[in-house]
Amino acid sequence: MQRIHRMIRELSERQWLESTEIHDWKMTSTTYYMPGEYDEETSLPEGTTLTQFPGQHGITYFFRKELDWPEAWGKEGIGLVFSAGSGEGLLRVNGVSYQGLDRNHTYVTLDPAYAEKDSRLELTIELYDPIPEPIDPLNHQANRPAPISRITSLLVKVNRPVQSLMYTLRTLLGTAQQLAESDMRSVRLHEAMFRTLDGFLGMSEADIREGSRICELEEQLTAQVQQIGGSTEGIEHMVGQSHIDIAWLWPVRETVRKTSRTFSTVDRLMDEYPGYKFAQSQPILYQFLKEHDPELYDRVKRRIQEGRWELVGGMWVEPDLNIPCGESLMRQMLYGQRFYEQEFGRTSEIEWLPDTFGYCASLPQILKHGGIRYFMTTKLNWNDTNVFPFDLFQWVGIDGTPMLSYLNHGLNEDTSPKDIQEHWQSYRQRAVHPQQMLLYGHGDGGGGVTREMLEYMDRSELLVGQPEVRYSTASEFFKTTEEVRHRLPKWHGDLYLELHRGTYTTHARNKRANRKAEVLYREAEVWHSLNKLAGGEHKHGNMESANLEQGWKLILLNQFHDIIPGSAITETYDTSSKEYEQIFNIGSEVLTERLQQIAENVSLVGDGIPYVVYNSLGWARDAIVDIEVNPANIIPYDETGQALRYERNEQRDEQGQAVFSLHVLVRDIPAFGYRTIWLKEIETVSDRTQDHESSPAAAFPDRWDTTYYSVTFGANGEITSLWDKEASREIVMPGESINRFELFHDRPTYWDAWDIDPRYEQQKADAPILVHRQLLSQGEVKDVFRFIWKLSNSTIRQDIIFYHHDQRIDFETHVEWNEAHKLLKVAFPVQVVTNKAVYEIPYGTIERSVHRNTSWEQAQFEVCGHRFTDLSEHGYGVSLLNDCKYGYDIQESTIRLSLLRAPKWPDITADLGEHRFTYSLYPHQGSWQGAGTIRKAAELNTDIQVSKAALHSSSGILPPVNSLLPFQSQHVILDTLKPAEDGTGWIVRLYESAGGCEQASLTWPGKLSEVFESDALEKETTVLSHHEGTIELNFRPYEIKTIKMK
Repeated sequence: MQRIHRMIRELSERQWLESTEIHDWKMTSTTYYMPGEYDEETSLPEGTTLTQFPGQHGITYFFRKELDWPEAWGKEGIGLVFSAGSGEGLLRVNGVSYQGLDRNHTYVTLDPAYAEKDSRLELTIELYDPIPEPIDPLNHQANRPAPISRITSLLVKVNRPVQSLMYTLRTLLGTAQQLAESDMRSVRLHEAMFRTLDGFLGMSEADIREGSRICELEEQLTAQVQQIGGSTEGIEHMVGQSHIDIAWLWPVRETVRKTSRTFSTVDRLMDEYPGYKFAQSQPILYQFLKEHDPELYDRVKRRIQEGRWELVGGMWVEPDLNIPCGESLMRQMLYGQRFYEQEFGRTSEIEWLPDTFGYCASLPQILKHGGIRYFMTTKLNWNDTNVFPFDLFQWVGIDGTPMLSYLNHGLNEDTSPKDIQEHWQSYRQRAVHPQQMLLYGHGDGGGGVTREMLEYMDRSELLVGQPEVRYSTASEFFKTTEEVRHRLPKWHGDLYLELHRGTYTTHARNKRANRKAEVLYREAEVWHSLNKLAGGEHKHGNMESANLEQGWKLILLNQFHDIIPGSAITETYDTSSKEYEQIFNIGSEVLTERLQQIAENVSLVGDGIPYVVYNSLGWARDAIVDIEVNPANIIPYDETGQALRYERNEQRDEQGQAVFSLHVLVRDIPAFGYRTIWLKEIETVSDRTQDHESSPAAAFPDRWDTTYYSVTFGANGEITSLWDKEASREIVMPGESINRFELFHDRPTYWDAWDIDPRYEQQKADAPILVHRQLLSQGEVKDVFRFIWKLSNSTIRQDIIFYHHDQRIDFETHVEWNEAHKLLKVAFPVQVVTNKAVYEIPYGTIERSVHRNTSWEQAQFEVCGHRFTDLSEHGYGVSLLNDCKYGYDIQESTIRLSLLRAPKWPDITADLGEHRFTYSLYPHQGSWQGAGTIRKAAELNTDIQVSKAALHSSSGILPPVNSLLPFQSQHVILDTLKPAEDGTGWIVRLYESAGGCEQASLTWPGKLSEVFESDALEKETTVLSHHEGTIELNFRPYEIKTIKMK
């Protein structure tokens, strides 16, 4: 065996027929800011050499040279060797992106056509010395290579016969190592290699350089191996790939350059290896290329038309699949697939999400809605507790939609015999379908497939004892599975990743911005559409739609699976914060203008100042609106002149001046409509609000009666008793308290920002200390209690609000967070007996066990939910709502919501500073469906909009109270109303939210000629009937429908 290794080594040393060092590069340095934006280049100091290169992390270097083609070497086999350690570079030849350079791609074949065209080449290498991974103070996990200190730069001529024999021997040696020593196939392989060794040792130096005898030797070896035979039954579909994280340990701006490096390498290798096929996801990467490297983009388009470059992954980015709402996932499909179709004339049938941290149970239906038939991931192989049982299976979503799914063995795989054998042996569905897919190529930082991988692939017929290996595409593999689809095992529910549970909570401000942006853009689109349907002018309609699309794409970018989970570097979140400012500015401008336009069309005649109060939800709602007033003696009335319930609030501005506002209870605001209220000045006004202040030591109302509850506060500010007056029952578990803050040490053993230690409950940290409490206000519409706690190095200030019109109890919370490796939760032990908890997920809900009987239940000690979770027994339940949180754990009858974490890697500043959030308790009689929990959650998250209107005559075309889009259904949610992308009508998206069959009725306010059911891409699929503008729709449990109105 050692003799074969030695021969391979000798061949490697002889693979260059000619070699000359390239010394005289013109070298400059600069700082890269954004695509096309660099500092002024500075020449490197005189005397700088490649062998003692003064590299510096974060700096970009340019190497420029005019190279004369070495005519004496001929035209074929001329190449450039450029090796710079951890550096990432792009070679441009005559100004064109030619190939990426990195630790896995150090050799570049120069196209012989250059010798024909021009013997002098202009070479430019843009080389980046990457920023090191941030220091990991907890687990010392970070990889921190030294700056570039040595560069090898050679012009070479390849001895192709020697190089080819080297790769053949590597292939055969690797193949033999996968066979037992006693296997006769292994014996015969070794004998064939030894004969080759004997023949090689008998050659002269001239024979080796000339090459023909080497070729004969390789042909003899290949023939002997082919006679051995004995391949395993089965087929391995080999698909090249490069998983490119949009941001992670580098910022998004660097990904733009990674894209050009990776894509140019793919194109170059396709020229050299005609069988090579490659799959690439994420339309945003193609958009980067189109904008910043159009010549390379055109080459990529040609490869796609050839059928060798496969478009996979219909989503705009590879997003997180836990945090984004359902509409966000639909927009990922819409903008991703539309880009593919517009640019390349096709969409993808394969959703490609190899690295996302778990997959919500509604995803199969969402993917199908976006034209997807197949799903691929690898991440479930990272489970820390249980082995996921299937590789090829039918994943069944909450609505019953099946999605043919494939769990690949890993990512960033190789094509060596060892990799192929291990991959095949890991495949659990071989008996049902003896065909498998292997994804090869370097990812994460890009780079992709290497020349060595393709050399192995070109020798696949030599893989004795292994399945047939072929160049393939993901589509070719998935199409072979159709014939066995009905025989595949089924998996119901979510694909829960038993790892990275901290990503539901890390970087809480970023998650809050995402939730608020999703709500804002829904509001902006609803009122943009309703204004037009109500006859309003759209002076900038097309521009507004374009701006909203720009904003949406920024939202989708920030939902990438290493941004919104909280697992990227500091710069990523600095950039993300600026992008959310842009997102909010775009959405707010559209929303404000459209609401004001509607107000201008409302008939407003009367005394006082009119305000229009808007409701974008699909049911009438009551709400408290806050209106700043001056002077203080202002009273609110409705459109009939009836006085409204209100309370007055007085605060001091920065100059110490009194600022007055009214908290007005406005009832029965119509669905998708508005109600007008009036503020009138009167001579005197009674003070309807009593202000109470006290300290913990002073008199404080430990017991308090509200409209719906009798509440008792404990000595530390927690609630020790909450009596539901209507249900006549206690909510708090005996001997316990609710709204109890719990702080834990949070020191995961490996992935700091990603993980929560399974033993965190045994690692309690400091308890909160109450430092202030007061009855902040007692009014006509609500009672507010304020508590302030000191907790470790942090401060929590919370207003607990009991409403007089609503059973929902709000906990408006402000935290100054200054912790390291801590986890903050809030606990609600409630008197409810059940085995299951319900959690909201995109477009539906999922039930999970509240016990930890099995290893599968134990592994789910932290789970993801959206706006609510619920514990219900027959006849009664308790829902916990929130406006920006996602991490939950429920054990038996204790609900806990994860509020904040404090990891230090990869962002040492993660979560430090100020946080604002609200969670709410909603006790209810009956089931969560019957009690309208989802409506309460939507109301908490969707603020009532208010526009101050100007008095005008009765010429307004709209009445003072109006529903602009009449809609009736108990559990169907009308989630989206927007202009169609093609400008031919309107899109309405609805879903059944409670898990039952349901009917919905929608009356269209404008002229209606045609109605279609469509998909997420807004392609019309089925004609629907309507009667005088009314459409009746029937829904299956958790069904999503997209309707196109024309």
